[in-house]
Amino acid sequence: MLWGMNGMKAQVSLEYLLLSLVALSLLSVSAFALLSIRDYSDEASKAHAFRSSALSLRDAINEVCVLGSGNGREVSLETGISLGSEEGDDGWLVSFSHSDYSIVKASPCRVEASENLEGLVYVENEEGTVTVTER
Repeated sequence: MLWGMNGMKAQVSLEYLLLSLVALSLLSVSAFALLSIRDYSDEASKAHAFRSSALSLRDAINEVCVLGSGNGREVSLETGISLGSEEGDDGWLVSFSHSDYSIVKASPCRVEASENLEGLVYVENEEGTVTVTER
């Protein structure tokens, strides 16, 4: 009779071990899924911050350009941006870039800026050329 009791205890221990193994495997799959979601949301947040900063800066550039020489605006950037401009067929093309992201938009004026812009920047029209400098 003692042998029978030990056999049942071993079976119960084995069942608890298998149940624990299944629970741990489900927990690890859930943890992996949550980490993947967090990484994706971090990437989406960075892309949104870049797009928001680039479009705010583009709007300020166009506004200052249209208002004429001597006008200026301050813009707060959420993320660092590099600017470049080149003459296109219908005016100027301004490229906004940051690591893996870039946007190219048309502008009625030539744009000059330092290589990397961060934080608070000042956009000013100087005789038809818009300059962007850090504050």
